[in-house]
Amino acid sequence: MKVISEFNYRNAKEIIQQSNPDLLKEIYEILKIINLNLEIEEGKYQRDTSNQIQQIFVSKGWDKEVKSEAIPSMKYDLVKDKNFPVEIEIGHERLVYADFFEFLADYSNENIKVGIMIVCNDSLKFGHNWHNSIKSTKNKILAIKKSFLVPILVIGIDP
Repeated sequence: MKVISEFNYRNAKEIIQQSNPDLLKEIYEILKIINLNLEIEEGKYQRDTSNQIQQIFVSKGWDKEVKSEAIPSMKYDLVKDKNFPVEIEIGHERLVYADFFEFLADYSNENIKVGIMIVCNDSLKFGHNWHNSIKSTKNKILAIKKSFLVPILVIGIDP
C-alpha cells in the first residue's frame, strides 16, 4: 500500500510528532507493508478491506476496537497511544460523520490530543466512486471548520 497524501488539520501532525514522534513513523511503516486483497465478495467490500488493514496493525501490537472514553458505545478502530486514536474509513463517504463525532466528544473532554484517519486517496482504485476519499473528508471538515476544533491527520492511501 502507498501513502499518497495527507490533510493536516489544525496542526495534527506536529502535535503527534511533538508528543509521540515514533507513532507516526510506525503508522507509515505498517501501511507500506500492507498488501490488500481487493477480490472481496460483493457487499462485504468495505468491512473486509478495513479488517485487513486493522489485522496488520494488531499483529504489530496495536489494540483494536477500543472504547471511546466519552462515548463508550463507540469504538476506535486502532489505538497504540490513547492520545491518538485511529479510524480506518475507506467505506462509504457518509461514514466519517460518526468518526468526527467520536473524535469531537473525546477531544472536548480532553481524552485525546488528535484524531487520525486512514482513508482512500483515490476511491476508484478501491473499486467504487462512493468510497471515502481524502478529498471528500477534507471538504467535510472544512465545511464545519468554525465549530470543529479537533486536530485531525487524514492519511490518503492507495493499494
